[in-house]
Amino acid sequence: MNYKQNVKLKNINFEKVSEGFHNIKFVEFLTQSQPVKIIEWAGIQNGKNAHFKLWFFGWRNFKVRHEAYKKNNKILYFIDRGVELPFGLSSWEHQHIVEKEKDTVLVKDIVNYSHPSKFIGILLYPMLVFPIIIRKMLYKLYFIKN
Repeated sequence: MNYKQNVKLKNINFEKVSEGFHNIKFVEFLTQSQPVKIIEWAGIQNGKNAHFKLWFFGWRNFKVRHEAYKKNNKILYFIDRGVELPFGLSSWEHQHIVEKEKDTVLVKDIVNYSHPSKFIGILLYPMLVFPIIIRKMLYKLYFIKN
């Protein structure tokens, strides 16, 4: 299953957005209104881990390792790759892309996951992509507010 979205942030400095993705306060902001606990978050560079607990009829571990980190003055890119996944997922990959454009910053989220049961994978889709969908609003709120 996959989901893709693009969010344009107007009149925002690329460095400000890029640094936001490196900051635990940004992750806390994105998860504050969701049934998510941040257990560990070491950063987004290669080999750094993040451990969350998701609540869905009990707390479930969701652990990812960050890979393919790239940053320069025009792009920030990294992948969250699932290490310990809830709900019987067999794979999880979330690509984060932040690109500098003329007077905007484009934030792309690309999520791909799989489940051994296609039916269960489809049932899980709303729950797994909703936290990404609401980032359309949360990215704008965070970077305008801060």
